Amino acid sequence: MHPEPAAVIAHLSDTHLLAGGAALADLVDTEGHLRETAARLAVAAADADAIVVSGDVADLGEPEAYALAREILEPVADGIGAPIVWAAGNHDERAAMRAALGLPGEPDDPVDSVLEVGDLRIVSLDTSLPGWHHGGFDEGQAEWLAAALVDPPRLGSVLVMHHPPLPYRSRLMRLLEFRDEARLADVLGAGDVRAILSGHLHVGGSGTFAEIPVVLASATSYADDLGGPPPAMHGIDATQSFNLVEVYADAIAHSVVPALVHESRETLPAHVVEQVLQLDPADRMERFSRKQG
Repeated sequence: MHPEPAAVIAHLSDTHLLAGGAALADLVDTEGHLRETAARLAVAAADADAIVVSGDVADLGEPEAYALAREILEPVADGIGAPIVWAAGNHDERAAMRAALGLPGEPDDPVDSVLEVGDLRIVSLDTSLPGWHHGGFDEGQAEWLAAALVDPPRLGSVLVMHHPPLPYRSRLMRLLEFRDEARLADVLGAGDVRAILSGHLHVGGSGTFAEIPVVLASATSYADDLGGPPPAMHGIDATQSFNLVEVYADAIAHSVVPALVHESRETLPAHVVEQVLQLDPADRMERFSRKQG
């Protein structure tokens, strides 16, 4: 069996908060959804080494919206002992985000950061372009990123960027793609990036870029419904989720966790699980893996 993961990242995205907890488009309770997400995060990600929020923290870039995100998520982070990595998205405003979240740097500079947790490095690249919704990054950030990836730790690096460097399923959303893929591929070709964590599209998904796995976290605010009839875009106040990313020495695994409170049943009661886990390895396999009858 695989051992326990060497590092765990809780990855959520696209909270789209508004000042005063106002409803998004007068319909979606993004504050309430994030509070439910935080409660479930505290349970599902109790062993997390870091919490990543991959952009669009606020919908309109309001200082009060960032303060609300901090109020909701910081107690969970403190409780599990995991720092928060905040990434900027196309709906975010750099100066307000820095000030409200207490991030270092000049107000209007890209919100780029590096965090080392144990033997893993988490690098957050600001792919927002002021005044635009599509993504990219400049030559100065490319130089910064290359320097940030030097001398990798034992588990390598995870790159966080709001705009996923992938083809987008929605033709309209292709207008809002990440536009600097060639520059990014050049930088990553000499680095140690094990996975790229993104958001932006309000759908869960995955792909590869420059032979690196790309993992999308769906939104905690609302989801895009790719099953709605085209060419319209369809948002639904359902199927919100976050991801758990498990890092091993030789593998990366990710799981999708429903973000909102819902009815469920114990498919295996807690006392049965505890009994199985207390058995020695051979008996455990016999009890749990062998088919009966």
